[in-house]
Amino acid sequence: MEVAKRSYGVDVSDWQVSNLSAMASAGAKFAVVKVSEGLNYQNPKAPAQVNSANANGMMTAGYHYAHFSASRSQAVLEGNYAVNSAKQAGIKPGSYLACDYEEGSGNSTFQGYSASGDAIVAFMNVVANAGYKPLLYSGKEILTKRVDVKKVTAKYGTCLWIASYEYKSGTRLDNPDFGWFPSMDNVAIWQFTDNWRGLNVDGNISLIDLKTDGKPVAQLSKPAVKQSVPQSWVDEIGDTWYKEEGKFYPNGTINIRYGARTTSDIIGTVTKGDCVKYDAYSRHGGYVWIRQQRSTGYGYLVCRAGNEPWGTFK
Repeated sequence: MEVAKRSYGVDVSDWQVSNLSAMASAGAKFAVVKVSEGLNYQNPKAPAQVNSANANGMMTAGYHYAHFSASRSQAVLEGNYAVNSAKQAGIKPGSYLACDYEEGSGNSTFQGYSASGDAIVAFMNVVANAGYKPLLYSGKEILTKRVDVKKVTAKYGTCLWIASYEYKSGTRLDNPDFGWFPSMDNVAIWQFTDNWRGLNVDGNISLIDLKTDGKPVAQLSKPAVKQSVPQSWVDEIGDTWYKEEGKFYPNGTINIRYGARTTSDIIGTVTKGDCVKYDAYSRHGGYVWIRQQRSTGYGYLVCRAGNEPWGTFK
């Protein structure tokens, strides 16, 4: 589906109605539905709002209100939660899924300029790896003064959804004033009012053509680690895993990470001579990863770069 630039849209949460037909009739061509917040809240109206948007011919997207502040590990967890919540609400991979990064309500934007940027990128990486198109929502002041937003746009380009309202002596703005627009690079959507056309809903306008493809997450190919065909599954971020129990003996020091990404936090190391018992493997990002069961969950480490082993298997 495609929505042309300079099209109107709305964003809704459980504060708004489930039936979006009045918004569509007012000219909204897309709807961004809140799907989740932190790690323990899902919008109970999200499925109905998504269904209503679809029924009214609107492009449907989702957003997650962040609580991770500047923690990359927490951002990964919230990314997985947002992806699962979006799927449960009926928002398919190939759609836009935004990180709502604001001050308050469980989130702090004062945890470090660079660290905040890293955490946001970690969240967006999970979203992208799950097949969604990531966006970042916030105000201009937060993104210019408290977040290294260039880290985000360097990777995801025109992905910003900016909130900035012009108040004219209390006059409601139904149409944006581009002469007043708070100029920033890489803006995809501008949220310009909090009461669009008297419907008590935020009003947005697209600055680029918005496109969704509705394609499912691509399943990655099986690595040639063993000749048998093991049981497989796709995890929350779209990686294909294969069940296999084995032992890996590294040739040197290898980091054990919180997740199966080179950007995931390091939780330990293994060195030459250690024996790593693993129960599953996955190939993605140019590496083969194995999963090690630990007392607090799982750890993940690389065992091959391409097809080049970093140790021996038994």
